[in-house]
Amino acid sequence: MADLHVALVRGREDMVTGGNVVVAVSGLDADVVDWTVAIDGTVAEVAVHPDGLLVNGLAEGPSTVEVVVDGQVVSSVEVINHPITGPVFSGPHVMPFFCTFEDFGLEPASDSVDSSDCSAVTEVTWWAHHQDGTWSELVDPTDRTTWPVDLAVTHETGGTTPFVVRRERGTINRAVYDLTVVDDPVSEARAPMWNGVLHYLFGGGCGSGRTQGSIMGSDVLNAAALANGNLLATSTLNTFNTACDDVLSAETLMMVTEHVVETVRDPRYVIGQGGSGGAIQQYLINQNYPGLLDASNTLVSYPDAFTVSPGVSDCGLLNRYYGTPEGSAFTAEQRTAVNGHGTPLFCAAWAATFLPLASPTVGCHSSIPAEAIYDPNENPTGVRCTLQDSLANLLPRSADTGHVASHVDNVGIEYGRDALVASVISVDQFLELNERIGSYQPDGEILDGRRAADPAVVEHVYATGRVNQGGGSNRTVPTIDNDLYSDFAFDIHDRFRTFSIRERHRLANSETAGNRVIWTQPGGNLLVSLGGTQNDLDPVAAVATLAEWLEALDEAGVGPTTRGDGVAPTRDQLLAARPDGLADDCLVDGTHVVGDEVYDGENACTATYPVHGDPRTAAGAPLANDILKCALRPADASAYGVPFTAEQADRLTQVFPDGVCDWTVPGIGQIPLRGTWLRY
Repeated sequence: MADLHVALVRGREDMVTGGNVVVAVSGLDADVVDWTVAIDGTVAEVAVHPDGLLVNGLAEGPSTVEVVVDGQVVSSVEVINHPITGPVFSGPHVMPFFCTFEDFGLEPASDSVDSSDCSAVTEVTWWAHHQDGTWSELVDPTDRTTWPVDLAVTHETGGTTPFVVRRERGTINRAVYDLTVVDDPVSEARAPMWNGVLHYLFGGGCGSGRTQGSIMGSDVLNAAALANGNLLATSTLNTFNTACDDVLSAETLMMVTEHVVETVRDPRYVIGQGGSGGAIQQYLINQNYPGLLDASNTLVSYPDAFTVSPGVSDCGLLNRYYGTPEGSAFTAEQRTAVNGHGTPLFCAAWAATFLPLASPTVGCHSSIPAEAIYDPNENPTGVRCTLQDSLANLLPRSADTGHVASHVDNVGIEYGRDALVASVISVDQFLELNERIGSYQPDGEILDGRRAADPAVVEHVYATGRVNQGGGSNRTVPTIDNDLYSDFAFDIHDRFRTFSIRERHRLANSETAGNRVIWTQPGGNLLVSLGGTQNDLDPVAAVATLAEWLEALDEAGVGPTTRGDGVAPTRDQLLAARPDGLADDCLVDGTHVVGDEVYDGENACTATYPVHGDPRTAAGAPLANDILKCALRPADASAYGVPFTAEQADRLTQVFPDGVCDWTVPGIGQIPLRGTWLRY
């Protein structure tokens, strides 16, 4: 039998989409014998592709792609094809779903079988980059005589490639995608100058879904990145402000990457980049769907949405309390100590941005019509715009309400514990605060008493990967984390999140994993943080540095293109492959303080950029801040190091009848990941 082997160039055999797939046929006889490709016994429609053959005409569902010699199948691969509209593994399409492709100037697809698929006609435009840094669209890109006389080249000194960019927009997985790359309109080969880096952009925010959405903060016409030779890509469902759904983001990343493979060629490396919610997506994709990203550049990072949201809801409770006569007596110093942040402005910023996601009626995307939104009396089956309701495929429902269950729990939380221990607030203030703090209810209202999350729901959240536990490839994917310090500003991006992630990603021997460096620079405010650049912090240079790191790993035989299945680089291999000079980097008064110990101990960096926390860490939670529902121990007045009267001690047990948090043990329901590549 002929020595021939057929395999997919990229991706999983059971997760092919769009009716086509790129395969490579290899073996000793590949160039010796005559062979053909068939699908389930019928000669396939194929096209020559830079990486092999593009096989078209796959029916939805299972098929077998076969290599045939003299009527005999000598090699085959079974694939499962899914619609280009999805879903693949994210679960059934959530309905209703509101389209926004017209906001991008796209036309509806005439062959769409369901308007809720939000399918649009693919649009290709060509753009010229001018020497003054501006862009203009080329009306007739194939006629070079119409190109602008001040057309730039891709490198200001010594470059010769005309700075002309192909931009493609369309719909995949019900998302609007956007791709750009330096290209030649008359070249037979697509993007001949592409360096093989798929520079994938993830937008921030945290939206409540049910919409095709928008793209926020992801500029695919980034001249510096394009000049470097990168192919830039993003989509509306890789913008967390559209849907705070990391599984849907992972699925869309996979499908858009497959589209790049099929229409251009297989990327050398897929490198993610994005801040805030864009960082969350990368960490959870690396944990839950390892292999989709080869490297990550995260900015103003959060570990995940689920361990951040309890502190956000705490801000709402604390802000309400500070509006009472007793709470209004708290000074700015006392509020800062209770809140845990560097300034009370952080809770104000949370209230102005993402706290509305606690209410099913307030945090809805602008594309969702008012008449479609939930109302407990007028429209009880309407769209609910909370974080948990946007994840109906990923979370269980409450037996009491029928709505998607929340993970938020504040039973046993000793609000202001550290402030009491430090004698910043009095015992009476501590007791009054905790007695009256209240809790958010399913419809976003605040009522007296604490809220207890169902332990089964909490366990499900951990098991299915909504909490960043450092799983998957999070300890092996090269990562540069850009931290813009704004702990004393009106912002929501606090420094301690970066170190919370570091704690969660430590190895079993407590060493850092060796795959992540942190670059720290001064920030400013919320807008600066969302922009992701400041001083000489260059996101494009970060991606180029990550590509160098990956190349070194490949040369060592443990990189994305050279290691075998199931093989990951060790800590020593990751450290050895770092580009020269790459390490933790802290900019202090214009000077870079560099080294892997720069964030430990007392030094200029830690003095300039102190780490704070949030209401949970100020209540005693560890730096990892990964406990959603704490285990309890009996309340003990002697545990605070300040004197309680007998009456105050008795009141303490009344305020905490079930006990207070015991942060020295794992939380209730805090279990390891069930696995990776889960389907819903």
